[in-house]
Amino acid sequence: MNDPIDPAEGVALESRMKEVQEAFAHQKEFFRSVVDLLPVGVFCKDAEDGFRFIIWNRKNAEITGTSEQQAIGKTDYDLFPEEVASKYRADDEQVMAQNTELEIPSEDFVSEEMNRSVFHTRKAAIPGPDGKPRYLLGISEDITARHLAEKRLEEANEQLKETQLQLIQMEKLESVGRLAAGVAHEVKNPLALILMGVEYLTGGIDPDDENLPGVIDEIRRAVHRADKIVRGLVDFSSDRELNLQRVSANAELEHTLLMVRHELTKASITVEKDFDENLPDVQVDRTKFEQVLVNLLINAIHAMESVSPRPVLRLRTRQGAAGDPLSDGGSRMGPALRKGTPLVMTEISDNGVGIPEDALNKAFDPFYTTKPTGLGTGLGLTVVQKIIELHEGQIEIRRNQRGGTTVTILLKQACP
Repeated sequence: MNDPIDPAEGVALESRMKEVQEAFAHQKEFFRSVVDLLPVGVFCKDAEDGFRFIIWNRKNAEITGTSEQQAIGKTDYDLFPEEVASKYRADDEQVMAQNTELEIPSEDFVSEEMNRSVFHTRKAAIPGPDGKPRYLLGISEDITARHLAEKRLEEANEQLKETQLQLIQMEKLESVGRLAAGVAHEVKNPLALILMGVEYLTGGIDPDDENLPGVIDEIRRAVHRADKIVRGLVDFSSDRELNLQRVSANAELEHTLLMVRHELTKASITVEKDFDENLPDVQVDRTKFEQVLVNLLINAIHAMESVSPRPVLRLRTRQGAAGDPLSDGGSRMGPALRKGTPLVMTEISDNGVGIPEDALNKAFDPFYTTKPTGLGTGLGLTVVQKIIELHEGQIEIRRNQRGGTTVTILLKQACP
């Protein structure tokens, strides 16, 4: 027989058990208070009991509009629409099966009042008494405000980009005005040849006339030349979104020289070209890249108006990589390029009056210009910079040691 329990010992044991129960209740209440004070939604499900909720904190109640009393002992299918509950259950089963953690960066929740919230949720498997995964713990952070802020920032960036494109178009139209007189002059020559050919043919066509093929060929070439000049101006002045395509920087320089040929001839400027014959293509919006080149060439021409006896425009292209000494350094603008990035360099240099040393850092500032009143808006280089930045390239401007200015453009090589 067992010895009878001493009444005093029984009272002590009962008192001890009561203390343990009170301590446990206190710890439970303490844990619950801590969880309720957290600024994130916390919930826990018992996977062995059909993923029923056993923890549902105050923030979770605020998020869903469902109280703790309504949620405890229920499943997702009891609280949410079937489509939403099925998504939650699939995530839960994946976490428990793989005994892993699952991160859901952006998850929408629409309350009964049709208020839309966005949450960043983490789910993890928690072991039970036997050490095997049994409970699913979830933490949801309300990122609605951050999501809205990011969306507004994206919208602001789009508006800024649209404003930049409008600014680019405004400057382009000004450039068109400057080029119009030159283009009209250039078109006069082929028109004169066409007129001479037509007058020759109006005298009658003799099939045996040995001059006839030459006259017709001259007319054909004159038509093509005039068409090329006019089309170039039309394409240049057209308003369009960024339309990237593979082009040769050498070919674009040649084409742009044709557009400003009249200005070059009028100013008696000698053009010296040093092109890399094996230059890789670049991925650019052709019309906007031409706008950059036209602007820079016009600036160089204006800078050499008072140069004597021999104004010289030097054009150079090279290939290399970011970090190489592609240029001598100067006031560089544009995003940083990762070292080793394959680049194409386009350089435009003149022996004109140059830019004062103290003006180099302000050259790309809006409305800053060293030209006399009426010869510039001060937006040209600003627009040039914006276009190059849109292409994720860099532009640099520096003074030449012997006078004049050099502008260097660095663009990424097109992918093979």
